[in-house]
Amino acid sequence: MVFVGDEPFWDLVWPDVEGLAIDAVGVVGDAVRIDLHGRQPAVTCPSCGVTASRVHSTYIRRLADRPLGGRRVLLRLRVRRFFCDNGLCSRRTTAEQVPSLTARYQRRTTALARMVQAIGLAVGGRAGARLAGYLPARTSRDVILGELRRLPDPASAQVRVLGIDEFAFRRGATYGTVLIDVETRRPIDLLPDRTAETVSAWLADHPEIEIICRDRSSTFSQAATRAAPDAIQVADRWHLLHSLARAVERTAHQHRVCLRKDAETGERDQPLEPSDPASLAALIGPPEPSDPPDGQLLARVRQWHTDIHQLRERGWTISRIADRLGRDRKTVRHYLTTDLDQILASARERRPNGHINRFKPYLQHRFHGGATNAAALFREIRQRGYHGSRVVVTKYIATLRAGTAIPEPARPIPSPRRITTWIMRHPDSLTDSQRDHLNSILDACSDLATARDLAHEFSAIAREHRGQDLTGWMTRALDHGPSPIQGFAAFLQNDWDAVVNGLTLPWSSGAVEGQVTRIKLIKRRSYGRASFSLLRTFVLAQPP
Repeated sequence: MVFVGDEPFWDLVWPDVEGLAIDAVGVVGDAVRIDLHGRQPAVTCPSCGVTASRVHSTYIRRLADRPLGGRRVLLRLRVRRFFCDNGLCSRRTTAEQVPSLTARYQRRTTALARMVQAIGLAVGGRAGARLAGYLPARTSRDVILGELRRLPDPASAQVRVLGIDEFAFRRGATYGTVLIDVETRRPIDLLPDRTAETVSAWLADHPEIEIICRDRSSTFSQAATRAAPDAIQVADRWHLLHSLARAVERTAHQHRVCLRKDAETGERDQPLEPSDPASLAALIGPPEPSDPPDGQLLARVRQWHTDIHQLRERGWTISRIADRLGRDRKTVRHYLTTDLDQILASARERRPNGHINRFKPYLQHRFHGGATNAAALFREIRQRGYHGSRVVVTKYIATLRAGTAIPEPARPIPSPRRITTWIMRHPDSLTDSQRDHLNSILDACSDLATARDLAHEFSAIAREHRGQDLTGWMTRALDHGPSPIQGFAAFLQNDWDAVVNGLTLPWSSGAVEGQVTRIKLIKRRSYGRASFSLLRTFVLAQPP
């Protein structure tokens, strides 16, 4: 026996194992082989519980253990089989097990099994098998998944604050439900669907729940009201602010005319100098984020054409196809009656116009400043990011010469989403240029200014947990707010108690959203092949 200080070396390798004797140690290929045997004087029969001490026979059991010194470890354990002297027991003999080292029917030690389970929970089956080969600890994907399935469900504790949300098995088609303990931020269960009946049945088995954090889903609201009527329901603040931001964005969409008029007036009042490079660069608008590259556009057209014709072949009506794909009925009819090559050619022809729109203020400014050569202007905007055809630029310059071009405001108009971002952010977080631009927009449109004031007031109520002030805000929004803000306020009335609780109590669904993001990662790591039971294990199980 090798000693390290006052302790035998193998007591450091297996600190929790007792009653073990080392017979020999050697290196065979890339592995360390250890011969050992147990020293327990007796064992307990697993069937009847009687102590057995008479040895019947011995045999060699081969086990894999955790790596040691960069090598695999193989154990050759000499196991004794004992007689069971209880005449009433159905078992004649029983084999000894070494506590904390072996388990019945296992070819891995308990420590290696925990290691394999931890690898599986961290990276999954196939990736875990590759990772284990570098440790080194040879295993396979099936072995890792088998070890994961042996993990028990976490011990159920009393849940006081419950968080509930949906997650997608397949987005837009099938969904499940995740439930977490908000106080510990740990998932406690996963449900195979998001129906009110399934959620109600789960809630009925947990009468200890006092607070339920949820989004604005009517399914969860109905389930909580039905199965846990005494629980306090809390609407999530982030979802409330998100709904408010969408209402502000709809308001900005409705008042694009006001912004265009203000931009044209501002340009007449403050003309830009043609020789100023910074002013010229400011005339070019940013590319639209929803404007995909040419290859993506044509691929999307082909996909729409395939989907529409496949649904039509299955007997679907035009209206049903339009509802299923989210397209207009005229678009569906056009795809059904027009050849694909013609649709693709039309898309290619329309594509350059989308490129040139953001350069039109620049071209108008340069044209009215004396630069009337279309080829020269094409080269200028080409250097500034234009990827369209020169023919399109030539045709547009011709409309400027003829005086038939629609005047473009020289000052780019921010998109409704950008305006919404400026409004919803705290004023101190805006730059000076953003603040000045937003102030000019609000001066040009009184409805947007009202929406900004109401949005800031609602954000302050949510941030400072002043739910008692929501009634006054609701009155002002319904009386003086733009129509999208009025619709948002009216929508809050349908879930009033939960909204007030969400703006008053410190609880929210933030922890639940984090678990939904984690489930997305697990699903993508599993390439969609994991069954619900295995997905539930990945989500709920804790590393051993």
